[in-house]
Amino acid sequence: MTPHRLKMYSNPLLLIFLVLFFLTITGCFHSSSDGWDIPGMPSANPTGYYNVQGTATVGDGSGGTLVINDLQAMVNGNRFIAISDANGLVYDGTMTNINGNNFTAAVTVFQDGNETTTSTLTGMITEGARITGTLTGDGLGSGTIHELLYAVSNNEASDLSRVENNVNERWFDRVGGGTIDFGFAIGMTGSITGTITTTDGVFSECTVGSGTISPITGTSLYTLSLTLSSCNISSVNGDYSGLASIRTESTEIPTGDRLVLVVSNSNFSLQGEFKKDNLF
Repeated sequence: MTPHRLKMYSNPLLLIFLVLFFLTITGCFHSSSDGWDIPGMPSANPTGYYNVQGTATVGDGSGGTLVINDLQAMVNGNRFIAISDANGLVYDGTMTNINGNNFTAAVTVFQDGNETTTSTLTGMITEGARITGTLTGDGLGSGTIHELLYAVSNNEASDLSRVENNVNERWFDRVGGGTIDFGFAIGMTGSITGTITTTDGVFSECTVGSGTISPITGTSLYTLSLTLSSCNISSVNGDYSGLASIRTESTEIPTGDRLVLVVSNSNFSLQGEFKKDNLF
């Protein structure tokens, strides 16, 4: 060993400095693929529709677990909405912080139209690919979102022509745990009017007093607002807001588009996969 190397390694202060320097470098400049963030890296943009093949495992509220295989989501700005139509579930909330690939969201959990609990969702965004996360709360608000998958349909811009009805058409689905269809029409300017009312479930006898739907520029999503009136449960009446997207089905009958729609207020959430059909 050369004399200058011997001198360097025999200096304890210099060795401590080198170790601290090495730890600082390895702690700051790591890959973002493990959920950490590189300093100066721009925050991921989660906006888009996430297809119906997402998966999650959550508490069922009775000490067991609920396995979800039809989790889909819509994200616009800081609004986060995830849906399991098969289980009547909605996770609707606000992304309170996005830092690099990591995010935190405060969500309200609804089942069959009713608020059940609140939860905190912390996770990771792989922009243009997937969202994963952990729910910290009780019952349906606890568990793991294994993945929400960014949909190919995000390349198709939203447009009113895709959601409007002709004079004999309506969008139909069962809502709020009900067994009878709820229906509404969308006009060419985006106005929403209700003509078919369900007779059971949380939204029994509700009609759409007024409503609007608007494409979100540069996305496959729509914003919408509804005012419900004449509901059997008086507290259900009122203003709701949310998001919607079109999903095309080739395996269900009737084939065609599904209007995936969620509107919520502080206590109730109306969600569905509405099918376009004729009144007569």
